[in-house]
Amino acid sequence: MDSVHAWLIARDRPEQWGTVPFSRIPGFPDRVADWTRQNVITLAERDSRCVGMLAAAPMIPPRIPTGTVPDGSMFIHTVMTERGPAGHGVGAALLKEAERLARAHGAPALALDHWADSPELSRLYEEHGYIKVAEYTDEQAGNPIRNAVRIHSLRASN
Repeated sequence: MDSVHAWLIARDRPEQWGTVPFSRIPGFPDRVADWTRQNVITLAERDSRCVGMLAAAPMIPPRIPTGTVPDGSMFIHTVMTERGPAGHGVGAALLKEAERLARAHGAPALALDHWADSPELSRLYEEHGYIKVAEYTDEQAGNPIRNAVRIHSLRASN
């Protein structure tokens, strides 16, 4: 996760996650440890090296506006892939795995949130069937950050 963060900072894009690496954000390593204990992390490997991570669980974070995500949905807490050739196609594979997991749990939909000012993220999620249903504003280093909430319905494509 820190390598993806460094890639964004090197491209002068601190707006998405700020300037502090994930491993140094108070409480974030504990959150990842909790995901691990709950068995909601899927790692993608290529040539015995981790090139992506998905954390998907049937828990909607409190930051998501009430009523925007259908009851019983699976939420993608994070999906990250290595930047560069080793990560090519990994994001799509992890999103497909999230859909498989959600269907196995009988979830009506998959939901996620992302930085709303990234046209790349918006396009990527739209290409995979995630429809924007809401926006909310968070704060990062004292600055307002717009985030989009997206839903991928699993009922229509059964």
